[in-house]
Amino acid sequence: MRALEELVETLRFLRGPTGCPWDRKQTFADLCGYLLDETYELQDTAELDQPAAAVEEMGDVLFVALCAALLLEEKGLASLDDVAAGARDKIIRRHPHVFGDATAQSAEEGLRHWQDVKAAEARARGEEPSPHLGRLPRSLPALRRALAVQRKVAEVGFEWETAEQVHAKLLEEGRELREVLPLGDPERLADELGDLLFSAVNLARFLAVDPEAALESTVRKFSARFGYVERTLHARGTTLHDSTLAEMDSLWEESKTALGPHPGGGAPRGAG
Repeated sequence: MRALEELVETLRFLRGPTGCPWDRKQTFADLCGYLLDETYELQDTAELDQPAAAVEEMGDVLFVALCAALLLEEKGLASLDDVAAGARDKIIRRHPHVFGDATAQSAEEGLRHWQDVKAAEARARGEEPSPHLGRLPRSLPALRRALAVQRKVAEVGFEWETAEQVHAKLLEEGRELREVLPLGDPERLADELGDLLFSAVNLARFLAVDPEAALESTVRKFSARFGYVERTLHARGTTLHDSTLAEMDSLWEESKTALGPHPGGGAPRGAG
């Protein structure tokens, strides 16, 4: 823990009167934004299986999280000890099957204990029961939010029975989108396309595929193949702008053999 204590002292110095003007200028909102950025960078290293880079990015996440906690301390709202103690106490309370008398034989049972304790805490504060979907972070990207919504409603049994049913729903949404294409109505098109994307996320969940990782993998694959097209054209003394669609299509097909089936990286992680 000595290194952690030294990191905290270093951060306090950075934000102190003789520290860095830029660090002192950062607000809590700024730090929350940086924390989100650093978390995405950490996620990249996990997907690419780069342990050394993961350690570095985890350090960046820790750095920003501690800066945010110290800013609360500077404003007299909570000390770093308060933040750590609160996190520890919450973890203990919400794991009665580990630290108490309850039992859990599966991950699902453990999650139910967590949710039950969380609801009891809200009642103890005199809060009205929140809607089942009312606690989802508003800042979640739409793809992640769709997945979170689907997981939440599945917890109470609002769920398809098989992946085949979900796939049929996806095809149905595709047909509905096709029907409104000739209308050219932007609002209808956005509505039907949103339904199609939502169903695609649901199918990914049923197949235990992380939709965010799956889409990212496809983007990397597309980018790698398009890069092959551009590099090959450059080697031939021409450019993308000076080439025909037929020429680019031909090189695109060639890239599939030259780069292999997964030029952008590994398979998507499970969706859980």
